[in-house]
Amino acid sequence: MQPMPRVKLCVKEDKGKVSLTEFDYPDPGPGQALVRTSLTTICGSDIHIVDDIEEVMAGTPMGHEAVGVVEAVGEGVERFKPGDRVVACCLTSCGQCERCSGGELQLCSTYGSPMNLLFGAQGEAFLVNSADVSMAHIPDGVDDRGAIFAADILSTGLGAIERAGLEQGQSVAIFAQGPVGLCATMAASFVGAEPIIAVESIPERVAMAKRLGAHEVVSPENAVEEIMKLTGAAGVDVAVEALGKQVTFENCCRATRLGGTVSSVGVYGGLDHLILPLDPGFIQRRIVTTLCPAGRERLEYLIGLIESGKIDPRPLFTHDRPLDDIVDCYDLFRRHADGVIKLALTP
Repeated sequence: MQPMPRVKLCVKEDKGKVSLTEFDYPDPGPGQALVRTSLTTICGSDIHIVDDIEEVMAGTPMGHEAVGVVEAVGEGVERFKPGDRVVACCLTSCGQCERCSGGELQLCSTYGSPMNLLFGAQGEAFLVNSADVSMAHIPDGVDDRGAIFAADILSTGLGAIERAGLEQGQSVAIFAQGPVGLCATMAASFVGAEPIIAVESIPERVAMAKRLGAHEVVSPENAVEEIMKLTGAAGVDVAVEALGKQVTFENCCRATRLGGTVSSVGVYGGLDHLILPLDPGFIQRRIVTTLCPAGRERLEYLIGLIESGKIDPRPLFTHDRPLDDIVDCYDLFRRHADGVIKLALTP
């Protein structure tokens, strides 16, 4: 096996700061795959890791959403070989522990959440643990710009809808139309929800929400009142919290009907706790939280939806940049500047 040349890699340099450095990857160990990156991106969770999560030390490789081509595999990898196009799940799983065997691969006890997060995908190459369980092949009919969404935010957005039990014909309000919220909007449209009410004020995200299936878009400032008007004062069957703010969580509770469900997928960076409002929004509600559903079979399911055209997340990419620009791209994404929704970064 020829050693891989030094690769460029984005790392957390300090609180609120990333840098692009060079790194020598070792040969993949047992169960691992070394993947040459063809497309990567920045996730809202990356911003929280850099800005809010002090436990993630300086020097940590960044990124958990990427697709690429297998460069080499370690001992024991059976499903993949060099040259295969693959997408890796943002959460790696052993596939054998009690939680994995029970179908909750995102909660793998071998790696231990959140240490099962894939680190290092914002680079020219990255290593994937338990590759047979944590990667999937990309078929010829799916391009990189579609497949990459299976890694995290499409699975998370759809997971918010699935765990809420949203059914065809039921109403849903999705608070915040960032990338995850927009994936939840797509997922709500996929299951046939009606009406789908998006909560957003940034013009580019308002337009994208409508493009991806929202029937109505209301402003965050008076969202609860508007949702009540649109539902005849009943509230929605499901409210999705996709922002990670106390006020948004409270508004989700208040906008949900009696007996309805609040589905939270927001990353509450910088918060130690959430406060549940003790008003009518407290009575007879179900609250569920979702961590990105993981594993090879989940990836294959999502890629199947994309290949069939039932879901097309590619319009979320609003900007194309080279990996060399990633430091500036973090700032762009953090500030929601220039209408950015999702960045396609190419090594």
